[in-house]
Amino acid sequence: MTQRYVLLTIVIHWILFMYHIEIISSTDNSRLLIISLDGFRHDYLKKHVLRTLNQIQNEGIKTKHGMEPTFVTMTMPNHVSIATGMYQEDHGIIHNRFNDTKLKKFITFNTKDIGQWPDHKVEPLWITAAKQYKKSAVLYWPTSHNEFNGIRPSYYTSKYSDSVPLREKIDDAITFFSEFSFQLVMLYHFEPDKQGHDYGPNSNEIREILLRLDNELAHLLKRVKKELNDDLNIIILSDHGMEETKQLIQPFLDGYIDKSAVEDNILDGALFSVTPHLGYFKQVFDNLTRIPNVTVYKRDEFPERYHYAKAIHRIGEIIVMPNNVNTFFSQKTVIANVSKGNHGYDNKLPSMQAIFMARGPDFQQHIEIDSLKNVDVYHIGCKILNLKPNPYATAGSINNLTHIFRKRTNKCSQLFIDMSVVLFVLFLDFAF
Repeated sequence: MTQRYVLLTIVIHWILFMYHIEIISSTDNSRLLIISLDGFRHDYLKKHVLRTLNQIQNEGIKTKHGMEPTFVTMTMPNHVSIATGMYQEDHGIIHNRFNDTKLKKFITFNTKDIGQWPDHKVEPLWITAAKQYKKSAVLYWPTSHNEFNGIRPSYYTSKYSDSVPLREKIDDAITFFSEFSFQLVMLYHFEPDKQGHDYGPNSNEIREILLRLDNELAHLLKRVKKELNDDLNIIILSDHGMEETKQLIQPFLDGYIDKSAVEDNILDGALFSVTPHLGYFKQVFDNLTRIPNVTVYKRDEFPERYHYAKAIHRIGEIIVMPNNVNTFFSQKTVIANVSKGNHGYDNKLPSMQAIFMARGPDFQQHIEIDSLKNVDVYHIGCKILNLKPNPYATAGSINNLTHIFRKRTNKCSQLFIDMSVVLFVLFLDFAF
C-alpha cells in the first residue's frame, strides 16, 4: 500500500466522519419553544405598537395575513389541530365541550383518559417526539394531560388553570431547556382571549393586555440570550381571532324549535347543531330555516371545505350557520348573557385569523410569507426537531414553506470546512 493511497484514505475518512458529525450537530441539538396566546387576532399586530412581537417577527418569519385556523375556530379544537396536523373531523375534538354519543361521555377541557382517543392515528407533536426519544414538556396546552396510545410526554401539567401568569410559564420553559436538556416545550396561555370575550376586540382592555404580554415576551428574549446563548427556536402563535358580538339567537327560547324534539348532544356558540328525535327531522329542520340570516345544513351536506362533518358521533344531524358574523347561538331556555366578543366562525374570515411568527437558529431571517395553515405547524416542529412525522398527519405540510428554514451553522461546520481544505491541499501537494 503506497503512502499516497494511505493519505487519500485518511482524507476521505476524515471528510466522511466530519460530515457525519456536522449533520448530527445541525439537527439533533435543535430546540423548539412554541407559545400559544389564546384569541390573539392577527390584525392586533397592526392596530397596536408591540415592540417585542415586532422584533420577533421582523428578525425571523412573519405572516402578511396571519395563520388560518381550522373550523370551528374555537380553542380546544384548534390547539389539537396545531399539535397533530389534523383537521377537527379527523382528530375528533370538534368543540370546547361536546357529547360523544358512541362513548356516552361528555368531553371538555378537563376530560382525562376516558377513551376520547379511540383512533390510534391521532398523535400530537409531543407524542411524536417521545416516540423518537426526544424530551418534551407540555404546559397547560389543551389535551396535554391525556395519554395517546399509551404514551405521555416527559412532563405535562395534569390540571388546567387560568391562575398561572405567562412569566411563570416562560420561566418554567427556560428551566426545562437549560437544566434538563429538553428539546421541545409547548405552552398555552389564556390571554388575550379572556379580555376579548369580556370587553370586545376593540377595547382598551385588549390594548392593555397586549402590552403586558409583549413585556413578558421581552423577558423571554432576555433569558434566552443570557442562559441559552440565543440558541432556541421560538414560535409564537394563536388559535383563532375574535369578533364583536351583536346578536344573540336562542332557538329554544325564541320558539323556533322545542327542546323535547331533539336529543341532548347540542352544540352552540358560533354555530348551532342538534339531532332530532326519530320522526322529528323534517319538523326541526324546517323550523330552524325560519331563523333570519342563517343557513341550515343536513350534516352530510355540510360544505367539505370545513373538514368538520365526519365526526358523526359528536356533531348533530343538523348544523345551523349564521350568514353574518357577530351572531351567537345559545341553547339556554332562559335569557342568556352573551360575551362582547366571540369566535368560532368561518375560518376564512379575516377576524378569525391567528398569529404566527418564528425566530431562531433553524429559521431564516427577515422572511415574510403570505400565510400558512395551523395544521402546518406540526410539520414545522417535526422539521426543526428532526422527527419523522406521523403518516396520518396529512392535513398540513411544509411543501410550500421550505424557504423559511436555514441550515444551522456551528463550530463543527467550520472545523469540517477548515480541516477538509487543509488535508485536501496536503494531499494534492504530496501527490503531485
